[in-house]
Parts: sequence; C-alpha cells; structure tokens
Amino acid sequence: MPTPFNDATRPKSVGRPRDPERDLALLAAVSEILPEVGYDRLTMDSVAARAGASRATVYRRWKDKSELVREAVRMLAWTEPLPDTGSLRSDLIAVGAMYLDRDGPRDAILSAIGAAINRDPQLRETVEQVIAEPRRAAYAAIVERARGRGEIAEGADTALIADVVPAMIFYRLLDSGEPVDGTYYERIIDALIVPLLTGYSAEHTGPEATPAQ
Repeated sequence: MPTPFNDATRPKSVGRPRDPERDLALLAAVSEILPEVGYDRLTMDSVAARAGASRATVYRRWKDKSELVREAVRMLAWTEPLPDTGSLRSDLIAVGAMYLDRDGPRDAILSAIGAAINRDPQLRETVEQVIAEPRRAAYAAIVERARGRGEIAEGADTALIADVVPAMIFYRLLDSGEPVDGTYYERIIDALIVPLLTGYSAEHTGPEATPAQ
C-alpha cells in the first residue's frame, strides 16, 4: 500500500526559482513606461509586453500595480557617497547634481507617480523611505560638516535645509510638474539656503564676506 503523508512529511513541490534578470527586465519596463503614460495608464500587461514576458510572470512576482511600482521606486535608492568638496555651497551643488539625475529615470518616475502618491499611502511611504529620508539625511550631514568648518552662523536654523530643499524639489516635481534643472536648484541654494545658514550671500563667502541683505 502507498505510504500516507501527513503535513510534515508531504513532499513539497519545487517550482522554478525566480530569475533575477527577469525581475530586473520587468522593473526596467516599469521605469520606461511610467514617464511615457503615467501611473494611471500603466498596466501589468503593458509591463509584461515591454519586457517580453507573460502576464502570469508579472503576477507571480507582484500582486498588483501598486506593489510593482513600489518595487520600481526601491530601485531608485540613492547609493552614491556623499560629496566632500570643502565648502558648504559646493557640497550642496554637488549633491544636488547627483539628485537631479539628469541621465536617469528618477525624477521622471517621481513626476509620473505624483498624483498616485496622494491616494496610495503605501506608495507614499515607499517614496518617503527610499527618496525623501536619505535626501534629508544627506543635507543634514552636509550642514554638520560645514558647522565643523565654521561656515554656519550662530543661531542658524540648521534643520531648515533638511526639510526645505527636498520639499521645494518635490513640490516642483509632483505638484507643478515642472522640471528641476541645475539652474533652478542653484537658485534655491544661492538665494535661500546659503544666506540663511551662513548669514552671507553666495557671492560673498570668502574672507571679504559681507552679510546678506
């Protein structure tokens, strides 16, 4: 007679292991399609077609579009080392150049999911963890380093930059839909952040510095 199996001894079916390369291809397809059509018009079928996969392949990995897009957002995590140029302004400009991601999909994807963030708490939380929190931490580290060099004015609200710069960038990307280019970013730094933190205008940060008016 065949030996009966209980739950502990029942042999488990062994499926084909997930292919990391296929995962990356699907996530790359999301990154391509989102800026083209936006979040609402993105479909699991369109991702599968762009990646040359079946619809079932996508659904085996992610249960719905929100989960799929959240995974694509996690791929945007900023991993570059924090720049150390020797001065507050140049550090801020350097880190901004990395964040602006001119040749990558980061800003285009964030702009494409802006409306969805406001109605999908899980997507908002993912963007906060992957994008916003690391940016705030980077700006806070730059300010503390500048304080050690004696660049920060006594009594300056150093917590300001960690909130204001990312907030202004996110507003421009997510609410206005306008691009955040180097010129706009430098205007924020020179007209607002450097004067508030140092007490001097960006044009007068050397030995002959005069307080900002």
